[in-house]
Amino acid sequence: MNILLDQLWIWIILTFAVGCCGFSWYLNYQKWRNLVIALLLPVLTLALGLTLYYGVETDQKTITRTLNALIAAVERDDCDSVNQLIHPKAQEVQQFAKVQMNFVIVSRAKYRDLQIEINDATSPPTANIRFSAFFYWKTKTPIEGLSVDQPIPEHFRFELELVKTKSKTWLLTDKFRYFRPNFL
Repeated sequence: MNILLDQLWIWIILTFAVGCCGFSWYLNYQKWRNLVIALLLPVLTLALGLTLYYGVETDQKTITRTLNALIAAVERDDCDSVNQLIHPKAQEVQQFAKVQMNFVIVSRAKYRDLQIEINDATSPPTANIRFSAFFYWKTKTPIEGLSVDQPIPEHFRFELELVKTKSKTWLLTDKFRYFRPNFL
């Protein structure tokens, strides 16, 4: 059922299939009311799909929104916003974020290849996410031998665990790993 709520392309294909079936039905009977029904059914199917896709909040959408908020906070260099997306018990991640954000400025960041695995069997529910991230960064203050004036592009692969809170938000835990995929 989640695929109907998380994937808009399913509804586009379903709308096309309903339209083809309706048009075929019209061609068999050649009546105007059948043409109206054949045109109306795909519109109603698409309306239902858009309503479900945009109206129903799923865990995958919430996790994606959390990741987008994290990237936006990193680009703004807003350490407080980053810490709000980290679970209070995840001291290691909070320390890592603080050190990195004190050292570098990320001018642009984006991700792709997001894979989400939600585990509802745990209490509270957890999610393992994997994605590739691309950053353009430079140092905040000149450090001998490490000062960078122009942003440097970096590519990392991240594997993170998030935990669902009582308020239905997802926060980062201490279980995280990152690496440069081209060096492994």
